[in-house]
Amino acid sequence: MRLLCLGLAALVLAGCGGGGDGAGGGESEIDLRVTVYPNGVAGDSTTWTLQCVPVGGDHPDRDAACARLAALDDPFGKVKHVPRCDEIPGATPEVALIEGDFLGRMVEERFDRSSGCVFERWDRLGPVFPTGF
Repeated sequence: MRLLCLGLAALVLAGCGGGGDGAGGGESEIDLRVTVYPNGVAGDSTTWTLQCVPVGGDHPDRDAACARLAALDDPFGKVKHVPRCDEIPGATPEVALIEGDFLGRMVEERFDRSSGCVFERWDRLGPVFPTGF
């Protein structure tokens, strides 16, 4: 009986393992599809996949993108309400869409650089949006 209890205790503890490196074939905690339209949504686009914890996907700078997402408290939080947003003359027409699973929460977010209110939101994510493609 004592051996049976020890065996059951060992099985329970083995099932409660720590975070590990994710190499056990489990799903990523962050699994996103990042689409960037460099000339606005009417133009061509490029889409990458980005997984973090463990890092994976075909995003060209996975490590930096995952590090940035980890450093932000709520990268997909709502934009602060500002009574007036200034349009930025000569702003780039870039648009980006991010869709997927972020730490158990489904996200579907649109980013652009059309005004001062949303420009900062794009820049906060930095390497999540690849450049020069």
